[in-house]
Amino acid sequence: MEENYIGDGSGGISIAEWEEIKKHKDIEIAAPVASLGYFAGNRTSVGLPLLEHPARFTWRFFTSDGLNKYPIGEPNVVTYFEGKPMEYVEYYAPRNSTVGFMGIRMPQNYYLLVAIDAESEGKLTGIDFSGLNRKIETGSQEYMIIQGLLEGRGNVPVIPVLKRSDLNIPLYLSLTVEELDISLSEYKKRFGVKPDEPIFAVDPELEQDLLEALNEEPALSRKQYDIDLSSFQGPFDGTYVELTNDFQVVKGEGGPLANDTAIYYTASKIQYDIGDDLISVAKVKDEQPPLYKEVKQQGKSFLEDFDAPFMLWQMGTFTPLSKKDELTSSPLGIYSTEEVKTMDGTTLTPTISPGSFIAAPAAGVTTLEAARIIKGEKPIDAIRIRVAGIQSYDQEAQKKIEKVATDLLKKGYEVDIVAGSSFKKLEMDVEGIGRVTSPWTTLGVAQSLTSRWNAVTLTMTVLLALFGLLCLSSRLLYERNALSEENKILLTLGWQKNKISLRNRLEQQICLTIAFMIGILILFISPFNTNRSIYLAPFFLWLISLGSAWILLNRNSKPVPGGTAYKKWASTFYYRKLIIPIMLVLTFSVILIVIQAAVIFSSILEARRTSLGAFTMDAAAYFHASALIITLLLTILSVSEAMNAILNERRAEFQMYHAIGWTRNTIRRHFGKEVSAWTGASMAAAGAMSLAILPLLNISIGWILASYSCALILFMILLTTMVCKKI
Repeated sequence: MEENYIGDGSGGISIAEWEEIKKHKDIEIAAPVASLGYFAGNRTSVGLPLLEHPARFTWRFFTSDGLNKYPIGEPNVVTYFEGKPMEYVEYYAPRNSTVGFMGIRMPQNYYLLVAIDAESEGKLTGIDFSGLNRKIETGSQEYMIIQGLLEGRGNVPVIPVLKRSDLNIPLYLSLTVEELDISLSEYKKRFGVKPDEPIFAVDPELEQDLLEALNEEPALSRKQYDIDLSSFQGPFDGTYVELTNDFQVVKGEGGPLANDTAIYYTASKIQYDIGDDLISVAKVKDEQPPLYKEVKQQGKSFLEDFDAPFMLWQMGTFTPLSKKDELTSSPLGIYSTEEVKTMDGTTLTPTISPGSFIAAPAAGVTTLEAARIIKGEKPIDAIRIRVAGIQSYDQEAQKKIEKVATDLLKKGYEVDIVAGSSFKKLEMDVEGIGRVTSPWTTLGVAQSLTSRWNAVTLTMTVLLALFGLLCLSSRLLYERNALSEENKILLTLGWQKNKISLRNRLEQQICLTIAFMIGILILFISPFNTNRSIYLAPFFLWLISLGSAWILLNRNSKPVPGGTAYKKWASTFYYRKLIIPIMLVLTFSVILIVIQAAVIFSSILEARRTSLGAFTMDAAAYFHASALIITLLLTILSVSEAMNAILNERRAEFQMYHAIGWTRNTIRRHFGKEVSAWTGASMAAAGAMSLAILPLLNISIGWILASYSCALILFMILLTTMVCKKI
C-alpha cells in the first residue's frame, strides 16, 4: 500500500461508531483520521523593491515537481515610477494584480487537510496536537482580525488548523526588470490625472491606453531573476516577503492578508496499473501541472458568495517525531515524507495544486467536529488501532491482533493488519516523467519472514544434527579400524579384551564430554542464552554421542569374507563398510550446502526488497555462513579421514598393482573411477532430496539447481585433489 494511504478518502465511519470501537476491551488506542481535501490558507504577497529609477516589472509564478517547472497563471506587468518606503509609491498595473505598497499577489496553493482526535492521535504518535484547542485571547490582534473577517461573512464556523512545520511550498518567481526613462508628471498630464493624485486615479476608460503606452516604452536595460520562495512559504500560512534592491528575499513586516479558505478540492484515488515488478500511473488531465487523479472543486469562495460555509484559521504548528532508520513500518497513513526519486536520483515533490501522483502527507490537521461540518455525519476514513497488552511482535501478539481484527470484521468493517509491515521501494512508470522509485509499505512481511525463518531453521537444525551424528559415527568407525593393530599389541602384552574395549570407549567419551562442556560454555556467553531450554538439544546430542561411542567401539571389526565374488565394482562392495559412512556424510553435506547457498542467494534478492527483509538477511547471514563453513570443514575432515582409512586398508593391494607394472597415474585413474561411482551416487541422492525439501521452504527450482551445481563442482574439485595427493 501507499505510505500515505488515507489521503483522498471519502469517509464512511461516523464519530459514534468510533466511540463504540474505543470501548473494545482489547483496544488500547483507537485514533481516527478523516481526509477532508485540499485547502488553502492565508494568502499574502511579495513586495517589489522601490528602485532609484523607473522600471517595468514582468513576473510569473511557477511551481515544481522537482523535475519540471509549471507556470501558474499568465505573466503580469507593473510599471514603477517612484516612491519612498512606507510613505508613498507611484506605480501602475492592471486592477487586482497588485496590493499594498506595490506587492504582487501570491498564487493560491492547496494542501491536504485531515481531521484527527487530538488526544488519541497524540498517544499513538507522540506528537503534541494541543495547539488545536488553543484559546484566542479576547481583544488580541489575532482576535480582532478574525472578528473582522467573520462580521462580513455571517459569523460562519471557524475551522482550526495546525499546520505541519517541516513542509514548504514549491513556489518560484520569474521576474524581469527593465529600466525605463519615463516621467510621472508627463504621464499624469497626458492621461488627465491631477498632479496631487496617484496615477491609479486615471479615468477607467483610459486604463487600457495607459497600459499599452507603458508597455511600449523602450527598455534602457533588462535583467532576469529566478527567485526561489519555497523556504519562506508553508501550507496554510502566507508569509509576506519583500525583495531588496539587489533582489534578495527577506521576510517583510505586516503585509496584506487575504483569507478565502472556504473553497477547496477533493481528489479521487490514483488508479494504479500494478504489474509484477512495475506500477504504471497515467495522466487524467494534461494540464500545467498535469493531473494524475480526478479533482473536484468544493465549497464556495468568499469573493463570490458571502454564504460560504466556514473559514479556516491557523492555530499553530505541529512537528512529527524525527524518523530513524526503522526496520518495520506500522504506517499511520498521513505523515510519511519518504522521497520519490527519478532513476538518476532527482527528488520529486507534490506541486501547489491537487492532483499530483505523489501521495502527499497531511500538511495540516483539524478536529473531528470540523470534519463533520465539512464532510458530513460519517467523515472518518480510517481508525488506526493499537491493541492492548502487546510488548513485542511475536506469535502471541499476532493471535491477539488477529482476534481484534476478526471482531471488527464481524461488525462489517474492512480491516488491514499493518503490524509487522516493512518499507519497500517500488518502481513506477509515471506518464510525462518516466521511471521513478516510490516508497510503499508491504503488509505481513514479519509473518512471512518469521514463517520462512522458522522453517529453514528447523530444517537446518535437524539436518545439522544428523550430519554431526553421521560425522561422529564415521569418525568412530575409522577410529575403531585404526585401533585394531594397537589392540592386538595390547592383547599380546596381556590386556584383557574387555579392558581394551573399556579404555577405547572411555577415551572417546572423555573427548566428547570435553567438547560438550566447551559448547555449553559458548552458549552461556552467547547472545542466544535466553532461557534454559536452549541447553536441552546439546544435552540430548551429548547423550546420543556417548551411546554411539559405547556401541560402535564395543563391537569388533569383522573382516569381510574373501571368497565372495562380485561381477562389477568389486572393490566398492568389498570395502562397503568403509564407504557407506562417507557416502552418507557426503549426501547430507551436499544437502546442507545446497540449502545454505539457495537460502542466501534467494534472500539477497527477495528479502532485500523490504527494509525488514534486508535487516533479517544481514542478521541471518552470519548463521547461514557459519553453518556453511562448519559443514565444509566437517566434510573435508570426514572425507580426508575416510580416504586415509580406505587407502590404509588397501595399501597392500595398491603395492601389488605397482609391482605388476601399473604406474601411479594408472592407479589413480582406477581408484578415481571407484570414488566417482560412490560419490556420484551420493550426489544424485543429495540432489533428489534437495529437490524434495527446498520447494517446501518456498525456494525456487532455479536457485536449487544453481546451488546444487556449485556444490557439485566444489566436491568434484575436493575429491579429485584428495585422490591425486594421497596416491
